[in-house]
Amino acid sequence: MDFPATLQAIGTEPFWSVEVAGDVLLYTTPETMDAPRRLQATRSSDAEGLHLVGGNGDAGLRLDVRREACSDGMSDREYPFSVSLLLDGKTTRGCAFDPASPPPPQ
Repeated sequence: MDFPATLQAIGTEPFWSVEVAGDVLLYTTPETMDAPRRLQATRSSDAEGLHLVGGNGDAGLRLDVRREACSDGMSDREYPFSVSLLLDGKTTRGCAFDPASPPPPQ
């Protein structure tokens, strides 16, 4: 299964986003909008989906992306990918899309 080289992942409660560009990830929260956290990851894919594993220093990271419809729970948008983000020992869930073809507003 091929996944886009670039992805935008978002999550709510707490709010966060991850911009994926190849094997580089930029992690942002409302508090870090001016200085996103840059993380390096190794990409792999299998029948379960796309997996990005890595981090910098003590920041362990795993972003799993699956091809399945996803709702962010706050809007009526439907996203083509669901994600699970493990960062610094905490797991959050969210949705993702290819920035080249974002989901239309509902």
